[in-house]
Amino acid sequence: MTNTIPPRAARKAAKAKRGPRPRPALSRQFAEASLADREQMLGELFGVVLEFSKKSGISIDRAARLFDHARRGARTRSYRRSGSLLMARIGEAFKTWYTEPEYLDARGVPAALPLSGARSLETLITRFLPKVNARETARWLMAEGVLRQQTNGFVVPVRRVISFIRPNTMVLDRIPFLVQALLSTYTHNIEAKAKGEETRCERMLTLDQFPVKDVPRFNWEVKRLVPILLDSLESWAAPHLRAAERKPQQTARVGVEVFSYVEEPAPRAKVKRPL
Repeated sequence: MTNTIPPRAARKAAKAKRGPRPRPALSRQFAEASLADREQMLGELFGVVLEFSKKSGISIDRAARLFDHARRGARTRSYRRSGSLLMARIGEAFKTWYTEPEYLDARGVPAALPLSGARSLETLITRFLPKVNARETARWLMAEGVLRQQTNGFVVPVRRVISFIRPNTMVLDRIPFLVQALLSTYTHNIEAKAKGEETRCERMLTLDQFPVKDVPRFNWEVKRLVPILLDSLESWAAPHLRAAERKPQQTARVGVEVFSYVEEPAPRAKVKRPL
């Protein structure tokens, strides 16, 4: 009489004899991104854009039509910033106000300027925005909280970094540019590492389990520390900019963007109880 081993038990015994199947090392598992990995990344990126579109008042259907329009254009041309450079020009005016001796007072801070005259806010705006109405632009910047008018009628900047209290065209125009800048850094670093060349700065700080009640203080600390970095970089770059002005040469726009974020926990899905 022969004993027969059930197939399931036989497979189990054979597996135990062979030993555990070796798993790929984590370094190898994450070292290369497959096409499926890249597609998943792109799908999640589209999801982020659609969520932002919804919060901006653009329906999913409308966003789909805009994507289809961009898809057709991408076949024949690369993305280039299409919006106005108004915010960049205003930033240059503020930089001049904070750095050039002509616009500084005895303490080395931006001097209060009259609205019109030889050394005024209008002349400063016209220097960088010759095609706009300087007086209307000044009034608009005061209404936006970027400038503050003193009791004597003179105007001073509220802060070095330009920020607006309401969404406007310039703020929205900046968003695609920021996304492109971020992705260009990732692309450059991937290519540079493969060639053994210098990479761009790509650093981040994430603090998990941070108390919600302390988030306002976290935002305040970021606002306090970031100007120190930006001012230091600007001071270092000043002689290079002056050299480029004196001698015509190939130039590029470079920059650093720093922002803080708060990742809110996703709402829990409601579980439907059976009736």
